[in-house]
Amino acid sequence: MNRFRDVIDGKVIVLCHHNADPDALGAAQGVKELVKALTGSEPIIVIPDDASVLSRSIASTLGIELYETTAQAADTYIVVDTGSLNQLGGWETPLKETDARIVFIDHHLPDSEMYELSTLYLVDPDASSASELVYRIYMHYDIKPSEITSIALLTGIAYDTKHFSMGGPETFQIISSLLEKVGNVSRIKELLSISFKHSEKIARLRAGQRAEIEVVEDWVLAFSHLGSFQSSGARALLSMGADAAVVVGADKGTLRASLRSKNQFHRLTGIHLGEMVGILASRFNGSGSGHPTAAGFNGEGGIEDFVKHVKKLFLDELSRLEDPSKVL
Repeated sequence: MNRFRDVIDGKVIVLCHHNADPDALGAAQGVKELVKALTGSEPIIVIPDDASVLSRSIASTLGIELYETTAQAADTYIVVDTGSLNQLGGWETPLKETDARIVFIDHHLPDSEMYELSTLYLVDPDASSASELVYRIYMHYDIKPSEITSIALLTGIAYDTKHFSMGGPETFQIISSLLEKVGNVSRIKELLSISFKHSEKIARLRAGQRAEIEVVEDWVLAFSHLGSFQSSGARALLSMGADAAVVVGADKGTLRASLRSKNQFHRLTGIHLGEMVGILASRFNGSGSGHPTAAGFNGEGGIEDFVKHVKKLFLDELSRLEDPSKVL
């Protein structure tokens, strides 16, 4: 973190992954304000392929300006909450070819390709969220974020900790510090509680309707497919009772999948979804990243073939337990 201010130069673009979630939004807004405070530069936030419906709602409420593309060239790119380059859509190739400085701030498992490309790579897989990591940089420079940015950062942390249900002492110290600026945590819950649009409601229901169920002892695994809203569909399957869920779909020629599991499933089986998508990357010519209980994947191939292989990975991992029933 000592080098963060030193590597920022000239015009700055803040990037995050496609279909950006509230943590990506919070981290991006945090970086935008921090860079202005440190250097006087006026960064813009660019989100490839648009933000999620929830993030769009939060950005609109807080007055955060987002761009899907820009003709503006940057001297420094700062990429937040992005575990692999192909999550940047059309920005992947320009970043590989640019002579500009590139900073990555992330809480997914380290990615060697991104590390080699970076001017500065700040990563901590143990952090609750990218928003938490960004706030640590504020603390390092003894800068206090504005009320709007504090809300954005706190919303990002809330989203990735499943409404503050996960995290260690440092995470909750940061939450407490941000709440001094934000006030009541109910403001954050209100931002995260928008109703689903009609199309997403239908997608979540279809994820359940199409689900293939595998039962191993008392563990319930669900595998489904959707043309869009894969992450929302996977979360819906967990809410319906699955211990782990995978929803896959094809979008613009790219295979996309969202993997989710409950905390207890990871804790008692040791299955790490972020590591699992790393294994899938070699088979489906893609890349993925994530955490123990949430991961995303982009690659190539057929939906049926992908489901077959990811299902086998789960079943193989569970079969290695001495007695799956004893972990419950």
